[in-house]
Amino acid sequence: MCAHFRPNREDTSMGKLAWQIIGVGAPIAAAFAARKVLTFAWEKSTKRPAPVNPVDDEISMSEALAWTIVSGVGVAVAQLVVQRLAATTVRNNFGDEALPKKYRKQMVEGVA
Repeated sequence: MCAHFRPNREDTSMGKLAWQIIGVGAPIAAAFAARKVLTFAWEKSTKRPAPVNPVDDEISMSEALAWTIVSGVGVAVAQLVVQRLAATTVRNNFGDEALPKKYRKQMVEGVA
């Protein structure tokens, strides 16, 4: 797409639908997949099940904290990467107007 792409009304409608599907669905799928991968990696590296029950007395506080940090950061990174890819895809194919206002690029006044 060129820098001067101006979507028509139909493009913007399709773009908004694309964002609703990709922009919302992809991070959910990424979180699910990341959690599965992290659980598998944890179990392979520690030879113990992932401590998913925070009140289990057989899990030490340090192990529970480590899992919380690893899984939280891993899921957040996966969601961030996928959401950025989704926004770029929608922006490149349907224009900036297809994205929610908070994700649109800010235009500097006086610059075209």
